[in-house]
Amino acid sequence: MDSGAGPREGSLRLVDGRQLAYAEWGDPAGWPVLGCHGSPSSRLERHVEDAAAYRRWGVRFLVPDRPGFGRSDPQPGRRVLDWTDDVRQLLDHLDIDRFAVLSLSGGAAYALACAHVFGERIPAVGVLGGAPPPDVPWPWPRWLPQRVRAAAHRPGPAPRMLRPVLAPVTLRPALIPRYLQLRLHPADRRVLGRPGVRRVLAETFTEGLRNGPAPLAADRALLLRPWGFPLTEVRQRVHLWHGTQDWQVPVALGRVLSAMLPNCTPHWFSGEGHFLVFDHAEQVYAALRS
Repeated sequence: MDSGAGPREGSLRLVDGRQLAYAEWGDPAGWPVLGCHGSPSSRLERHVEDAAAYRRWGVRFLVPDRPGFGRSDPQPGRRVLDWTDDVRQLLDHLDIDRFAVLSLSGGAAYALACAHVFGERIPAVGVLGGAPPPDVPWPWPRWLPQRVRAAAHRPGPAPRMLRPVLAPVTLRPALIPRYLQLRLHPADRRVLGRPGVRRVLAETFTEGLRNGPAPLAADRALLLRPWGFPLTEVRQRVHLWHGTQDWQVPVALGRVLSAMLPNCTPHWFSGEGHFLVFDHAEQVYAALRS
């Protein structure tokens, strides 16, 4: 008998021949929540230390690997909106009609793209520490070379130029949580100081980066270009959770994203950081069921 701890893993051969890998957590008969994982991350991403919590909450948390991450095949030349076709085939395969969608960090574009495309099939959207599309000025980190900033909005060389910048994180991905613990706000250091959280993140980062830096570079480059749809057409209720001391995705970006969405309920967490969901997961998933 399934304990609910999971994950239950599967894969799907898409119509273009690519493999899409996915994992499920929680109650197979529960309310489906599609997870759009971060960048980098993988199908192993979850937002609780004890995965059995999903079953207790009546949630079926479903997370597919985006192209090139984990065990999903790459998709050369893809765009953000292309992700929705992969999702549609997965939902048909699993016989899922209505569902919520939830993103962490770099998954925001993909969650909002799903909301735009699937319409009434998605009654609720959640965004954890997300940033807006590059239709607005970005506060580029000072360590990023000027040539990379200049190339980010051009379609050709951006992934190639980002690859060497991002390559070091792929060498020992299991150490990324330790690195983040050193460079982020004390609120995140506290969360990342818990062995269970570090274990969750180390597993999903390691799996997500199993294919090296190319998928990560391609994914990051897409987030720095127009996403292909206007946020003003995302009509569902979007819950946005953002810590005021998020040093990974500054809260100023969260406020811009909130202002761009016509039906957004922002939740600003004073003094908290990028990984606040590990302290507020029950609240987050309850909002996606209401």
